[in-house]
Amino acid sequence: MNSIELDVHFGDKPMHIEISAPMGAGSSYQVMINNYYNGSLDKTTNYGWQIHLHPKTILQGDDVAVIIDLIEQQLP
Repeated sequence: MNSIELDVHFGDKPMHIEISAPMGAGSSYQVMINNYYNGSLDKTTNYGWQIHLHPKTILQGDDVAVIIDLIEQQLP
């Protein structure tokens, strides 16, 4: 997976979301909203998904669940 890009609306605000896996990052995925870093999601063998979001992110638990589903659909 190189990246997943979405154009969505949070309320009346349009947002561009990009989920990407930087080269050499293993199973770590960066979440960018409108070109600003909002956190990372790391898939570990022993503990499942580890979520590290910026304290001021607009993302909620349901949003993160959708992002994880999108990532898992792209994994081999």
